[in-house]
Amino acid sequence: MNFRAPVGLAAHLLLAASILTAFAACAAPQRLECTLTDTDAQKGVERRPIAIVFDEDAGTMRLIEGGRMRRLKDVSISMTSMSGVDAEITVGVSRSSLSVVLQTYQKNSAQTEYGICAIDVKDRPSTPSQPR
Repeated sequence: MNFRAPVGLAAHLLLAASILTAFAACAAPQRLECTLTDTDAQKGVERRPIAIVFDEDAGTMRLIEGGRMRRLKDVSISMTSMSGVDAEITVGVSRSSLSVVLQTYQKNSAQTEYGICAIDVKDRPSTPSQPR
């Protein structure tokens, strides 16, 4: 018995397949380039860059700062936020606004820095151009 899908259903199936293919391409680790603002600074406002690399499928996050990479633990990645911790830091990112909070803990004190991130598009794989 041969089954023929109606033309409309076939179009929907092709659309779903293309969306799943695009989603699979996005499922690779992503990199956020962030600029932190030290709100506790004594003189003026200090700004410094960090990068956050996260892999939603693997449930991993890494913090890169000044060439030093930290693999974060207790990672939580949801539709709205992601967070992770290291021995003396906690990182949280809002996925809708790409704002970041970094708290650094020292003996009897904590420093809180806020910032904004952008998705690093140069690390994303490019799609091959179509022949004309």
